[in-house]
Amino acid sequence: MSTALRHDAVRTPPPLPTGYRLRTWTRSGVAHARVHDPDGTTAAHGQVSIDGTAAVVDRVETHSAHRRRGLGRAVMNTLTGTAAERGATVGLLTSTTAGRALYEATEWRVAAPLTNALRGPDPGREARAGHNASA
Repeated sequence: MSTALRHDAVRTPPPLPTGYRLRTWTRSGVAHARVHDPDGTTAAHGQVSIDGTAAVVDRVETHSAHRRRGLGRAVMNTLTGTAAERGATVGLLTSTTAGRALYEATEWRVAAPLTNALRGPDPGREARAGHNASA
């Protein structure tokens, strides 16, 4: 998914529900946003990496017990605002089906569908190795 980022269009996120707190920080060039619930538990989080004019949003998640409260939108507005303030003009991300509604509600659009891939050991490797050993 992608969106245009404009510094003059940075929106202030709506206030968080009572007791929730938004914390932001940057480490190694990656900006992070985390929302904590009244007990201090992480309720939502995400990060953005800015490289020149491109910003890649990643690891955005609102934990199930805290959904439908505007926390994901607050994280997205914070991350895209940070990226725009640092000179990024385009935002990029990959989305799950479940996350797509949040991103579309915050003006992101599908640029191209993606295909999932399995990361890890090749499940057919042992079978091929056994076949080759007997040849």
